[in-house]
Amino acid sequence: MIFTYILVFLFCIILAIIILYLLSIYVFPKQLDELKTMIEAGQTRLAIKKLTEMLEKDDRNPYAHFLLAEAYKSEGNPQYAVLEYRQVLKFGRFDDKINEIYVRTTLANLYKERKSFEEARNEYMLLTRLDPANYENFYELGLMMYNMGQAEKAISYFKKSASLNMKHDMSFFYLGQIYYKNGVSADAKQCFLNTIKIDPANYQAHYYLGLVLRQMGDFEWALKEFEIAMKSDELKVKSLLARGSCFMEKSQFPKAVMEFERGLKFAKKGSDTELSLRYFMAECQEKMRDVHSAIINWEKIVEVNPKFRDVQQKLGTYAEFRQDDRIKDFMIAGLAQFEHMTRKVISGMNYNITDIEIISDTEIEITATENEGKWRNTRQSNRIIRILRTTETLQESYFRKLHESMKPRNATRILVITTGDISPKAQEFVNTRPIDIKGKAELVELLKRI
Repeated sequence: MIFTYILVFLFCIILAIIILYLLSIYVFPKQLDELKTMIEAGQTRLAIKKLTEMLEKDDRNPYAHFLLAEAYKSEGNPQYAVLEYRQVLKFGRFDDKINEIYVRTTLANLYKERKSFEEARNEYMLLTRLDPANYENFYELGLMMYNMGQAEKAISYFKKSASLNMKHDMSFFYLGQIYYKNGVSADAKQCFLNTIKIDPANYQAHYYLGLVLRQMGDFEWALKEFEIAMKSDELKVKSLLARGSCFMEKSQFPKAVMEFERGLKFAKKGSDTELSLRYFMAECQEKMRDVHSAIINWEKIVEVNPKFRDVQQKLGTYAEFRQDDRIKDFMIAGLAQFEHMTRKVISGMNYNITDIEIISDTEIEITATENEGKWRNTRQSNRIIRILRTTETLQESYFRKLHESMKPRNATRILVITTGDISPKAQEFVNTRPIDIKGKAELVELLKRI
């Protein structure tokens, strides 16, 4: 009797094995193919339910895990999709239905979307070995390194992706960015040219090419590239700022101001870009001696950000200008009027002008005499007088050169009247030489006399 039970038990086990085998060979594959069709048709919830039920009976089916991963991915559930793809990779059984490259590529992209960059990097590294002819894997690695601040490591990957696909514009674009930031202008220029050749509508490449050309001193070409980049709404204001800076470097200040004014029409109020436009416009206006307009821009900057660059220092420099119209007129006067005011100031100081030389529209030198005694026959001596309307800080070299000019001109003293500042080293030099200095406050008093 016992022997009979044993035989029946063994028979049942063998029958169950045969049934499971037949199911795995004929039934399950058919069901899985049907479930794949359901997933492709968007019936992911029902497919997930059926796949989960199947895996409860047979958890060792890699294709079922793969389809479940696909269903979770299609439904927008990356967390569960990642778990199932990883399960597929654990089995390590790949065929015409489960492609390892596809699984790892999908998994890498999911990691990237979830900002799990280390895991994504590992998958892409494996993919470069599994599929070395695919430029995208090298590009993704380069982009990842670039965004993680590892630009030097990114270079080799971008170079590889560019060599595998010479028509991939973004590989050249990011290479150009790295070269530009490292100051390798020639290589950056070539990379951006390659980018534009592949995609002429890549306005960022035009913008960065303009920056490189400006860096190289090719302002005319740079201006053209910035003009093209302006077709992008995102780059319009930045391009106008860059165009203005080109004109500034060419000392074409009126044109620079025009570009900055154009930029202000589109700049977001209170943004750093707007403040930069106003700052550089003010710098041009200052050089054009339109100090009143420059002050207005500095004051507008201070309203938004009192600590922006050196605007407080700029306003401090022109404190007297803001309070007294006399020095304002002195600073913005035309050259003829500047000379006329200078003559009157020197005459008001009881000097007799013997010679006058206009060095520039901001600096005039006068040779004058002053009686050194009360008597008519007292010997007269030459004085060299320099008047400067500037905000620049005068350095020791300026006074040293001026001091060396005294002897050939039989001058006994030098007087410098300036609206700018004096550097500490220059002040030390002046203290031990026959040089007198009058600053802004004293100039205001002199202007009051006339």
